[in-house]
Amino acid sequence: MSKKAVKLIQKVTWVGSIANIALAFIKITIGKLTGSQALIADGVHSFSDLVTDTAILIGSRYWTAPADKEHPYGHGRFETLTNIFIGFILAIVGIGIGWDSLYSISSESHSEPGMLAFSAAVVSVVVKEALYRWTAIQAKTINSRALYANAWHHRSDALSSLPVAIAVIANYFFPTFHYLDQIAALIVTAMILKASFEILWPAILELTEAKADSDIEKQIQAYAAEYKDIKEVHEIRSRRTGSTILLDFHLLVDPEMSVERAHNITENFKIHLLDKLDEVVDIIIHIEPYNCEERMLNPCCDDCGDKKE
Repeated sequence: MSKKAVKLIQKVTWVGSIANIALAFIKITIGKLTGSQALIADGVHSFSDLVTDTAILIGSRYWTAPADKEHPYGHGRFETLTNIFIGFILAIVGIGIGWDSLYSISSESHSEPGMLAFSAAVVSVVVKEALYRWTAIQAKTINSRALYANAWHHRSDALSSLPVAIAVIANYFFPTFHYLDQIAALIVTAMILKASFEILWPAILELTEAKADSDIEKQIQAYAAEYKDIKEVHEIRSRRTGSTILLDFHLLVDPEMSVERAHNITENFKIHLLDKLDEVVDIIIHIEPYNCEERMLNPCCDDCGDKKE
């Protein structure tokens, strides 16, 4: 990853951190003043963003480092670990908010948040949605999964403020419905846990060496069909490391072809794939002869007129 990309990650994260501090302070303060359990929970959620922002700032120094002797495939898994950390923090915050909400429902004292709480929630929705869109755009520009995860953390904060605002308005018109604020806090919990799962699951799949992309095999086959000298491509394997993908596969050519020509064809095809497949950063290609022993997609058979090679 270039120095420009690293600086962009740092810049976007610092902007988000400053916004999170301001919003968390505003929401918790107004939540205390108005007695809004949901707004306080939302403020705690904003503070949790600071933890993930810190993880991004620290982690980006490691996952952007070039490959070395100890990490010949690069340091992309540090980005994966950062995503897992973000996911777990979200889950812990969500469970904590849910527990407090359930305890508050069982309490005999109830509050009636006013329009000040509504205003704070609306400001949070606008600011955090704007942060999500900006961060997501920057993440896509430099292809950073961790930065995109942090963008979704912003959106989860924006979404969590919506039920808060709705609960305040509903409480204003229906003051006898004492539990609306607590119910809104539980909805916030569900949203946070959902965001946590959506961040954690891809990272867990990556650590368990799951296939990187379900469509990448079709793409490789399509590109291989453009090369008349490539007879077959099979045993395509892909794995993700952070925001990048590593590939290896077998490539079959005419068994009468010279080693040098087969090598040149393979290198040209590799360069072509690296140019077309954005997330792929390295490819290992095993050259094989296109004969009956190696063919898999179009195997030889004795009764179909296919001459054994």
